[in-house]
Amino acid sequence: MSELIKVFKYDDNGVFERDDLIVLKKGEKVPDGYTLIEPPIPSINPVFNVKTQKWSAGEDASVMDPPPLSEIEKLTQDYADLML
Repeated sequence: MSELIKVFKYDDNGVFERDDLIVLKKGEKVPDGYTLIEPPIPSINPVFNVKTQKWSAGEDASVMDPPPLSEIEKLTQDYADLML
């Protein structure tokens, strides 16, 4: 009997790549590089530790650096600073 299972793929460094659906026969193990354990959400690039069978949060989406200012935004900021 085969079963459709949702798994989470990680690379050689343990970094999350994607979630997949795979077919496993009864008694068959999840292939290397995959786990049944869901990574934390929200997180960016969670990392799976094979020894502890746990995901680390990776980079937190809420603490990402803001994007650099565009030229117009820089000029606007400079002008505002001059007006003070």
